Amino acid sequence: MPKTLLSLLVILISLNLNAQSIKDSLQENSRPKIGLVLSGGGAKGFAHIGVLKVLEKLNMPIDYISGTSMGSIIGAFYAMGYSANEIEKLVLSQDWEELLTDKVSRKYIHVKDKHDLDRYVISFPIKPKGIQIPAGIVKGQNIINLFDRYTIEYHNKTDFRKFPIPFICIATDLEKGDAVVLDKGNISEALRASMAIPTVFTPIEIDGKLLADGGMVNNFPVEEVIKMGADIVIGVDVQTGPRSKDQLNSIEDIINQAISLMGKREFVKNRKLCDIYIKPNIKGYSMASFQKADSLIKRGEQIPQEQILELKQIISKYQLTKTQNQNYPYTTDSTKFFINNLVLNGLKHVRKSTLLGKLDIETKTWTSLKNIQKGINRAYGSRYFDKVNFQLKGTLEKTLVINVTERNSNRFNVGMHYDDDNKASVLLNTTFQNKIQDGSSLSLDLKLSENPRFTATYNLDNGLKPGYQFKLDINDSEVFAFEDNEKVGSFDLKYLKLDANLHSTFRESYSIGFGGKMEFYRVSTNIKNTITDDHFKDYYFTYYAFINMDSHDKGYYPKKGFSLYGEYKLITNNGSTLDGNEKPGSVAYLRAKQAIAFSNRLTLYPQFFGRVVWGRDIPEVFQTYTGGQDQTNYFDIQVPFIGLRRMELASSNSFIFRTDIQFELFKNNYLILKPNVGKIVEDINSALTKGRWIKGIGITYSYNSLVGPMEVTFGLSDIETKVRGFINLGYWF
Repeated sequence: MPKTLLSLLVILISLNLNAQSIKDSLQENSRPKIGLVLSGGGAKGFAHIGVLKVLEKLNMPIDYISGTSMGSIIGAFYAMGYSANEIEKLVLSQDWEELLTDKVSRKYIHVKDKHDLDRYVISFPIKPKGIQIPAGIVKGQNIINLFDRYTIEYHNKTDFRKFPIPFICIATDLEKGDAVVLDKGNISEALRASMAIPTVFTPIEIDGKLLADGGMVNNFPVEEVIKMGADIVIGVDVQTGPRSKDQLNSIEDIINQAISLMGKREFVKNRKLCDIYIKPNIKGYSMASFQKADSLIKRGEQIPQEQILELKQIISKYQLTKTQNQNYPYTTDSTKFFINNLVLNGLKHVRKSTLLGKLDIETKTWTSLKNIQKGINRAYGSRYFDKVNFQLKGTLEKTLVINVTERNSNRFNVGMHYDDDNKASVLLNTTFQNKIQDGSSLSLDLKLSENPRFTATYNLDNGLKPGYQFKLDINDSEVFAFEDNEKVGSFDLKYLKLDANLHSTFRESYSIGFGGKMEFYRVSTNIKNTITDDHFKDYYFTYYAFINMDSHDKGYYPKKGFSLYGEYKLITNNGSTLDGNEKPGSVAYLRAKQAIAFSNRLTLYPQFFGRVVWGRDIPEVFQTYTGGQDQTNYFDIQVPFIGLRRMELASSNSFIFRTDIQFELFKNNYLILKPNVGKIVEDINSALTKGRWIKGIGITYSYNSLVGPMEVTFGLSDIETKVRGFINLGYWF
C-alpha cells in the first residue's frame, strides 16, 4: 500500500510539473519578443556592458541581438552565454594597447629576428606592381585570437541564430558598398569583419566578399532585429554623430565623421523603429578610449530614470521574466583537449614542416589551451604569416584546424637614426623570403650616412636541425684617434667580410653556431694634417664559434629577461699564421645583460662587456676600443663606456661593468642613471695586478616614441672632468 501511494504521489508531482512547464511555454510563446540592438562606436561600445548590467538587474529577457562593430562583439558574447559581469571582467583584464596591434610577445620571435624588429620605422610589402601601402595599419592577429580563445565552445556551431540568444552582426561589402548580414560561419571571423574600421584594420574576406566595418552602411541594425522576430526593440546607441568642422582635428575625428555621414540616413530610419532608445552619456570619450573601459562601463549603467521606468512598464505590462540564466561553459589556459587530428589550411610557399615545428603540437594525445596558444604565437612570431588562428572541431576527440594567411614575404623597410657620433643615417632594407629554398630569407641592407655600409645576408633556419647563413658585409667608417683626451686625427677604416656559418636554434631565444670569415681591411690615416694613404691593408681568415641568447621582453627599456652574446674568434693570415708568427691570434668577446624589475616603474639593468685579445703582433684592426654609447653590432671592436667618447681608449683587453637604474616617470618616458666602472689591460696575464681602472657615470632622459628612442645623455668620467652631452634619435642600426 505505501508503495502504491508513493507511486501515485510521484505521478501527480510529475503531471503538475509538466502542466507548469506547458503553461510557462505558452506564456513564453505568447509574450512579445524583445530585441536588443547595439551600435558601433569603438571603445565607446564598452558602455554597452553597463546597459546590459542594468537590463540584468531588471530581469529583462532578451530574445534576439543584432550589433555592429564593437556592438557586435559585446552582443555576440552575451548571446553565447556570457553574463554582463563576465564580459566586464574579460574587457578589464585585457591589455588593449597590445591587443589592438599585431605585436606578439618578443619571446616567440626568433633570436635572429629580434634585432631586426627594433630597426625599422616603416615597412611595406613588395608586390608584382611594386611597393604598396598596406590595406590597413593592423591585420588583427591578436584580436582574432582573443575571439578564438573565448569562443571555443562555439567553434562547432556555425549558425549564429541557434546561439542561446539568436544573434546577427553587420559588415560592409567593400566591392559593392552593401550591408552584409553575418549570421553563420566562423564567429571569430564574423566579429573581426564587423569591426574592421577602414585604414585602421585590414578588411577580411568571407565567402568571396571583402568585408569591413558595418558602421559605414548600418551602424544601428534595428530593422534586422525586427526581421529576426523582435516585437519590442531596445536600441543602445554609443555613436558620437557628425561633428562640426571645428571639431575635426585628428585622423580619428575624420574617420569617425566619415563613418557617421555614410550611415546617417540608415541610422535615422532605424532610430524611429526603436521602442526604447538608450543613449549613454559618453561625452569626452572617443572611439580610441580603450584605456578608459572601466569608466565607460559605469557611464553605461547610468541610464536616465525615465528609461528605467519605461523598461519596468514593459516588464510589468507583459509580465516578462527571464526564464534562464546566462551560462557560458568556461575554458581556462589549463583546460586540456584530446587532439585526434591536425589540419593546416592556407599553406602555399611555407613548408608544412616549418609550420608544424613552430606549432609543436602532437596528435593522438592531450594538450592544453595554453600550449595551443603558444604554438600559434610561435608560428606568428616566425614572420612567415600575416594571420594564424585556430578552431577546435569535434566533441570529445578534437580536430585542431590551423588557418594561416602567408605573409607577402617580400618587404621594403626603412629605418632612420641620428646620433652625435654617426650623424644622420637612413637604413634601406629589402627582405625576400623563400627565394632559393623554402624557409630561407635574403636580406639586403644599405646604410646611407657619413659612414656608409652594405650588408647582404642569406639565411636558412631549421630550428634544432642545423641551418646555415652566408653574409657579405662592406663598411666605410671614420674612427677618431685620441691622445691626452684630445682628438689628434682620424682613421678611414674600410672593410669587406665574407662570412659563412652553421647554427641551431632552441625555442626561438637561444642560438649556437660556428663558422668562418674572410676579412679584408684597408686603413688610411689623417693625423695632424698629415695624410698617409694605404697606411694599412691586409686580409685574414678567421674562424669562430658563438652563442646568442635573448629573452628580454622588450628590445629597448626591458623590465625582465636576460641576453647574452659570446664569441671566440681565431685569427689567421693565409689560413695558418699571423704576420709571420707561428701562432695565430685570438679574440674572445662577451656581452651579458639582465633586467630586474623592482616595480612597474623601477628596473635595475646590470650589464657586462668584456673583450680579450691575445697573440703576438695583433693588428690594430683587431684591438679593443673602449668608449661611447654605440649599440650597433656590426662594429665588433668597440666596447661601450658611458662618460667616454666613442672608441676613445685603445687597448688589448677591456672589462666593463655597468648598472642602469631605469625609472619610468610616466608612460614611455624614462630617467636612467648609468654608472659604470671598467679596467683596461694590455697583457691579459697581468689583468689582476696591472691595468688601468676607469670610472664614469651618465644620466639619460628618454622618450620611447613610435620611431624609436629619443634620448639626451650627459656623461662624466675620471679620464677628464668635462661633462659631455650626447643625443640619440631613433632605433639603432
